[in-house]
This record gives sequence, structure tokens and C-alpha cells, in this order.
Amino acid sequence: MNIRKNSISEDAPLYTFINFTSYIYNNYKTFIFIILGIICISLLDAFYCLVVKAREQSKYLKDLDLERERYFIVVEQLNDIIFDFDITEKKILSSSKFEETFGWTLNIQDYNKGFLNELKIHPDDKILINKITDDMKALNKQSIIKQIRLMKSNGDYLWCELKLNYIQRDNKIVRVIGKITDIDHIVKEHSLLKLRSEYDQLTQIYNKSTFYEKVKNYIIDNKNDNCMLIFIDLDNFKAINDNLGHMVGDEVLKDTANKICDVFNGTDVIISRFGGDEFCVFKPSHSISFIKDKISILCSNLNATYIGNNTEITVSASIGVAFYPKHGDTLESLIHKSDIALYSSKENGKNQFTIYNKNLEIEC
Repeated sequence: MNIRKNSISEDAPLYTFINFTSYIYNNYKTFIFIILGIICISLLDAFYCLVVKAREQSKYLKDLDLERERYFIVVEQLNDIIFDFDITEKKILSSSKFEETFGWTLNIQDYNKGFLNELKIHPDDKILINKITDDMKALNKQSIIKQIRLMKSNGDYLWCELKLNYIQRDNKIVRVIGKITDIDHIVKEHSLLKLRSEYDQLTQIYNKSTFYEKVKNYIIDNKNDNCMLIFIDLDNFKAINDNLGHMVGDEVLKDTANKICDVFNGTDVIISRFGGDEFCVFKPSHSISFIKDKISILCSNLNATYIGNNTEITVSASIGVAFYPKHGDTLESLIHKSDIALYSSKENGKNQFTIYNKNLEIEC
């Protein structure tokens, strides 16, 4: 049996490729090693850069987590409430202080109303929210500050200062960052101080300056109304202070104020301690007969006897009445005319009222 030896033909493609490769290697092996070395170095450099970048990214993420943690710690330590409205994602986040203050959470993942409506704002303050929304839509203000009332979980409202800053992209607001500051005690203290400045501290009715302000404003706003001014001066009040003491005198003044308020108890009435033992009442007028009946009742109620230190002292009231605009179209002129009428009441025996006229003869 004849065995034929396998051989590669010199014309075969593989033989040609082997010869070509051998030729390249023998003649250019140095250059090839250089290229391979460069490639290896490049790969190692790329790998090193990748490792470094991964380490830097890891460090960056750790630093970011640290900054985020620091941010939340700072936010939680603030007395103010911080919140974040993501308008694009429709998410609302707030610091835990919000729930501590209001008793409900503002953290909402998918709100379906205007984001400011989620704050449960007092109905009377809704108009302010509309103004805020308009300013934001118009991009008029970068920072918006308003005082509003927000509802607590028990239904009570808390006065707060709301400060909003927004982030915009392509002239569109995408995020709103806000701060809520509890100013309830400041507002209530200011209101209390305002009340104290408006009221007479002894009798708890308006003082003279508030009376002037309110009556003048009423006349400006209601020029065509018919009104009356009643000027009241206590008779024999000095004897109370001299014989029974100023503490009893204070009680008489408080009693007088209460009796005036009992007779003239409408919401449209302005009652004031004008000074000392003088009082003023301003109200829309009715018929002469009605006015006489009311003031006669007041005269009767203010005629009272006070006892102390084995002494009885009777106090009454002399009253003068003037009408707007018949007797004067300013508060000053009405006070002047009613004072003339009051003086006439005292001259004619006290414990009575007089309606002003030129002759000052109408008496009770």
C-alpha cells in the first residue's frame, strides 16, 4: 500500500499568508513590538484612568451623601420649616418640623392640585395665594414673601411668614423652594398691642383718638347718611372720688360704660370714653321719638346711688345731642354743638338730655 505524504501547495492561500506573516515579522518585528507596547501602555493607561475615575466617582458620591446628610441635619435644626415643590415630578417634600408644627405631613408624591393649595391656607388669605401665583407666572419676583394663616390638624390656624424662591428653565418654573416661619405669637402680640392702643384700659371701650379716627372714616365713607353724636358727662362724679375713693370712681366709670353699651348695642355704634367722666356715642340716627326713647332710658339707667363709708352719693348724666349733617358736617363741629347742648342740660338741672338747636330749649 502506497502512503502519500500531505503537503501544502505553494499556491494555497494559507501558504501565501504564512510566508507574508513570516516576512513581516522578520523585517518589522521591532516596529511591531513598539506598536504592541504602545497599545499595551494605552490599555493600561485607559484602565488606570477608569480605576481613578471610578474611585473619584465613588468619593464624589460619598461626599454627595455627606453633603445631603449635612443639609438634612441643618434643615432639621432650624426653627423654620423648609419645603421643596418639584413641579415637574409633582412631588412635595418638607422638613419634619412641618409635621411637628401643624400635625399633618406635607410630603406628597403626586399632588393633583395647585401646589400652594396643598398648604391648607385660610380662606381669607386665598387672594394672597392668587397674587403669588400671578407673580410667579409672570416671573416678576425671584423671592416672594407673604404673611398667611395655615391650618393645623385640630382646625386652628397659625400665622406664618411664607417665603418662596423658584428655579426656572426655559422661562418655565420647574421647582419652588420655600420657608415657613411661625410668626403667630408676633402677630397676636401686635394685635393685642393694637387693641390696647385703641381701647380705654379701664372701661374697655374706644379711647378718644380711636373714636376720632373711626367716626371720621365713617363720615368719609357714608357722606349721605344721617347720624347723631351723643355727648355724655356724669353729674356729681367728683364727689364719688372725693368721698368714696378713686377705686369706687373707677367702678362707676366701668358701670357707666356698660350701661351705655347696653342701651346702644348695635354693630354700627361707635362708643368712646372721651376723657375723665365724659363719654361719646356716634351712630346712624333714627326718628326723633326713637332717639328720645333711647336717651331717656340711658338717663334713667345712669341715675344711680353709690354707697360707701356711710355715705350715699347719687350720680346722673347730662347729655347733649347733635345731628350730622344738620348741625355740622365734621366731627369737630358735631362735638362742639353737642357740647353746647350738654352744657344746656347742666344749666337746666342736670340728669337730662338736650338736642342741639339755636335756642337750646328742647329738654327731656
